Amino acid sequence: IRDRVGIVPHPMVDDLDRNSPSARLTAVLNSPLALEDVEAPETLVPRIDAQDFVRVARALRDERRLDLLLGHATAEQLTSLMDLDAWQRDRVDVAQARTWLMLLARLYQAMDKPRGALIDLVYTMDPEMWTMALMTGTQVIVLDHEDDQSRDFAHGELDEHRTWDSPDGFFVVGVPDDDFGQQALATIELIYQDNLDEGRKLLLSIQSGIHSQMEEDLRRWREGRLADLGFVAWEEAMKLFTAFDRTAAATEEPRDFRYLDDPDGMLALPRWQTSGLLARVLERLGDTEHGQRAREFLLLVSEVMAAQRFPPGDTGLQERAIHQTQATISLGLELLLTTSTEHPDPEAFLAERVVAIGLRDIFRVGYGALEKLRKATAHLGKATRISLTSPGSLLDRPWGPSIASLSAWYPELPVMDKSAATRPLQTFADVRQATALVAQSGALSRLAFAPEGFGIDAVWLTRADNPEQLVIGDLIRTAIVHIFLPGSRGSLAPLTPDDLEWASKNLVERARLTDPVRRDFSARCDALGIGEHTGVLATNLLTRLEVELHGLERTDEGNVDLARTRGFLTIQDVAMWLTARHGAGEEN
Repeated sequence: IRDRVGIVPHPMVDDLDRNSPSARLTAVLNSPLALEDVEAPETLVPRIDAQDFVRVARALRDERRLDLLLGHATAEQLTSLMDLDAWQRDRVDVAQARTWLMLLARLYQAMDKPRGALIDLVYTMDPEMWTMALMTGTQVIVLDHEDDQSRDFAHGELDEHRTWDSPDGFFVVGVPDDDFGQQALATIELIYQDNLDEGRKLLLSIQSGIHSQMEEDLRRWREGRLADLGFVAWEEAMKLFTAFDRTAAATEEPRDFRYLDDPDGMLALPRWQTSGLLARVLERLGDTEHGQRAREFLLLVSEVMAAQRFPPGDTGLQERAIHQTQATISLGLELLLTTSTEHPDPEAFLAERVVAIGLRDIFRVGYGALEKLRKATAHLGKATRISLTSPGSLLDRPWGPSIASLSAWYPELPVMDKSAATRPLQTFADVRQATALVAQSGALSRLAFAPEGFGIDAVWLTRADNPEQLVIGDLIRTAIVHIFLPGSRGSLAPLTPDDLEWASKNLVERARLTDPVRRDFSARCDALGIGEHTGVLATNLLTRLEVELHGLERTDEGNVDLARTRGFLTIQDVAMWLTARHGAGEEN
């Protein structure tokens, strides 16, 4: 299964039979340093599949014990290592590729491989990858044997480089005098030591190679190999992301899933490590059906990764794709359940639908809800003022992070106790939560800028010294203070220390905002027709206003310290604008 559909992290499945029930292989996959205790690594290592091999190689690289692995690897495994760990999307990561190839060349030398073994490896991998990884920053000058001064001229031309004379006397090689250049030089030397003629061919290839053409050829070959491993092309993966109507999914005729039959006749497959509704539905399936769905799930994970252009070798992103796939299928099941509310056994109904239409179409049912959310969020961004530098950047928490994550191509919810973490939407309750956050975001913007609300002039966003640090809540709290200030005119003006001093004495009683402030806030929400959001908006905006006014910090002279005042727009926040106006501040 793993060979056909690409590799997924171990939490996705229990221990699968990887061509052998060997406990030693399982031990190595769980703890790569266990290779130290393997008596015949040359027999064990070639059985490790592509992505597990990359994971083990990364772990042993961090432990500086690649000698346990690479010397026993097949050319196919090493090519997969380059395919999965030496590319950034469609471009070769030259620094990473060069590091791996240098490590390989040094390891072959340290293991006393027979002369010519390194060149054999170069040709059984992609020789163009070796050339391309070594050519960046490397200059090769061909010497004229009839000109005794050609060597001196070459060294003079490469004066700012670290130079090396090839042992055959045909070339002078120059590289940047840094770690990157020294890696190239060390690899070239090792190839020369392995085979003089092939070293000469390598330098001629470096000297005459065309980077763009070489990279394009490598990209095409890599795409073919990734397809063989089960990684899906982006164009194909995008076909998955079309919404499927839940009503149609509830009555669709059974499909033919023979393409998912296991060619090796594997009858017993492990249960997935799932929970909730999805796990209960899967438990209704027999072993044969469960096996088909397991293979289908792996295909879906591969498509979810490809559609988001996740690097195939990134195990962390693979883990994320697994969670996304499981969550979207779970959401699809829950939405599908709404079409048959009178079914005597809802989970049996869902299991029957899984057998009939498969997990793919149920995923599409779930994605339909995500797509609607993303479109609603995009429309909100166009219809209201909620963003300045990025989606939702003008919004207070939790709305700002929510809009940012829901605007993504694959909408997710933020994990509020972690600054940048998000999680997939897995249940209809998650969809309701996300929908409410979108609605509250629109209400917050209207409350700030609409005439029926606080009518704040958005020009203040351009007058702030650091507008990217402002949020709508700062403007609303400032407007509230400004409205109640004696003699104030207009909807908003930056606050002075005296303004905040007055507000702390007149708008807060016993650490609580006065009733007139709260009534005014509610009245403006009602005037906008957003009364259902008054409670959550007040909890966020007014609670902070209360805290800020009650806890104003002061200078040694006893004045309000604007440098340590947050949650408002103050004259200190518009200092450059005030200076440009020759010190003429806005009237309060």
